[in-house]
Amino acid sequence: PETQTSGSHSKPSSAASRIKHSSLSMATVDSTNILIDVSGVELSPLEQALNQAEEIRLIHDQEMLFKKIDVFLKTFDTELLALRKEKLSVEIQLKNADLRLVTLFEELLLLKEFEKREDVLAGKVNSKMQEKLDMEFKVAECQMKIDKKRVETERQQEKEKGIHSEFLGSLGDNNKWAEFLMRVFKKKIKRTKKKVAREGDEDDDDDSDDSDSDESDWSSEEGSEEGEEVLDDSVCPPGCEQELFDLACQLREKRLDMEELIGEEKKLSDALKKEFENLSKKVKVIDNALKTAENDLEAFQLEKQQKLNELDVVVTLKLHQVQYMVNNVLPQDLSQTLVFHANGLVRLQQRIKELHHEKSEQRSKHKENRQQHVQLIKDKRFLEGKAQEWSDKCEQVMMLKFGRIVDLEKLETVGVDRNVEELKEKLRQNELRCNRDIEKWELRLEERKDRITELIRANTEKLEQYTMLLEEQKSLETFLDSKQKNLGGEYEGRRKADVRERQRLIQLVQLQAQEVEALKEEITLLSRKGGHILPPAQPPIPVPPQAI
Repeated sequence: PETQTSGSHSKPSSAASRIKHSSLSMATVDSTNILIDVSGVELSPLEQALNQAEEIRLIHDQEMLFKKIDVFLKTFDTELLALRKEKLSVEIQLKNADLRLVTLFEELLLLKEFEKREDVLAGKVNSKMQEKLDMEFKVAECQMKIDKKRVETERQQEKEKGIHSEFLGSLGDNNKWAEFLMRVFKKKIKRTKKKVAREGDEDDDDDSDDSDSDESDWSSEEGSEEGEEVLDDSVCPPGCEQELFDLACQLREKRLDMEELIGEEKKLSDALKKEFENLSKKVKVIDNALKTAENDLEAFQLEKQQKLNELDVVVTLKLHQVQYMVNNVLPQDLSQTLVFHANGLVRLQQRIKELHHEKSEQRSKHKENRQQHVQLIKDKRFLEGKAQEWSDKCEQVMMLKFGRIVDLEKLETVGVDRNVEELKEKLRQNELRCNRDIEKWELRLEERKDRITELIRANTEKLEQYTMLLEEQKSLETFLDSKQKNLGGEYEGRRKADVRERQRLIQLVQLQAQEVEALKEEITLLSRKGGHILPPAQPPIPVPPQAI
């Protein structure tokens, strides 16, 4: 195209040069020559001058047109060259896009081939993860139940300790029946369990007979075991306070109830612990299965990535980017070449220098560590000698003091720690004080509950009284209305007595209305928390019959 454009450009330039030469030749013609028209008429000097001016103008226009043509040709050649370069770049991009499309299509075929296996493995991993989450939730729930049972068991044990401390506090100091009452308190009794049976009375009688026989067997066994005891711990002996004996029996029943509750709580706790262990084993099994599934999925991903890496990828390079030379010549076979980023190459070269520096540092550190190791070995030998020397001295001292070699750790465990004992005593005293406070507050709570019950009962009575008064007021109003309607001429003589009766009834109604209002206020105060109790309302003052 460059040769064509140059040739096309040369033709107009040669034509322009010919026209230019002809115009110059015509311009150099002597002005004295006489121009003859076609018709043979001789032109005047003015006409000749006009013709020459017109010819000069036309020649100038022609030159300007040739210049414009030259500019257009140069612009066209420049744009054509730019379009050619753009066409080449677009063709390169299209070719790269085609090659990239081929690579993506190959990757798509490979991914479709691995898609089914990946879905199966991913589904297996998701199902195992869901199972693990469910089992962990169950384990957490079981752990919460175990903690709750442990707290309840500890609370019941504290109550049992409180019962024991209460019994010890009731005995007092220097009680001669303390041993007997302690035996009564700690006596084990065969207690019948309450069974909810749907059988007849005969079955109940049989069960009671069996329980009586069991109790007799239990008591006989205790009697055989404790044959040496003289006093009967089921009856209060003479000289012992009946109240203390009854209190010991009551506290024994409470203690046995608490022991039964603690035993049941322990059974439930053991069952929950077994369930927790089973769930933990299941969690471990599911965790192992999940790890296996994740490893399978990871191995599959590695295999898929390896297959994707084996696909051929086209990379467009420029000649200045190729640095693989053999004898300063680019080889024909480039199969052994490696495409590498220039910045990565620079980093690798810098890393070589860093590794040399690190190597020298590690050598110096290794030398220092060897010297330190030798010094530590010497110190170890010296300290071992010292330890052996002190061990010999210790054995000599033990032989002189005890006559044999004694284990010091066992000796420390056998000895009594005074601080620990003092702390235990403080803890016991605090427990006793806390138990007394708890009992005191429980008594106050019971008193408050009884007081609230009494107030509610009184409030109910007041409401009933209020209702009766309302009914009485309504009946009196009805009676008054009927009296007013039935007033006739036969009662005109007794008009003054009726007026007094009416005034008495009005006064009675007013008093009843005041009592009703007082009852309303008292009910409002009682319904509020912490309301004060008003004194009972005074009944209406009866009017003596003499005043009527």
